[in-house]
Amino acid sequence: FSLFLYIRQNLLFMVYLVFCFISWTLVFSCLFWRSLSMFKQAINHLKRLHQIPCDKCAYFTGDYRLTCTVNPLVAMSETAIGCRDFSPDEHRTDCGSCIAMNHCSNAHKRLKHSVFKFKLPKLTYLK
Repeated sequence: FSLFLYIRQNLLFMVYLVFCFISWTLVFSCLFWRSLSMFKQAINHLKRLHQIPCDKCAYFTGDYRLTCTVNPLVAMSETAIGCRDFSPDEHRTDCGSCIAMNHCSNAHKRLKHSVFKFKLPKLTYLK
């Protein structure tokens, strides 16, 4: 009779362990799938934000006080994706910061009035 109680207690303990394992597996798998779906939503949102054409427009000023001279209320927002006043600016390149450092293939597209045409003097430290 004591063997029966021992087996019964161990069996209940094993069922309890299996139940705990299954429940924690479900909880963590739900958390994983939720975080994965949030990550996918964030990627899709970033892809949508990268479709905003304002920084490549001729009317874009780059100043935070007046970002666009034609549509200042919708500039740099998702409503500007289908802007009918968009006019591509031929003088801009996609990587202005790279031009200053001569890192990319667009470095030959410098303009005469560009701020990047002036070479900064090398700093010499006092010895």
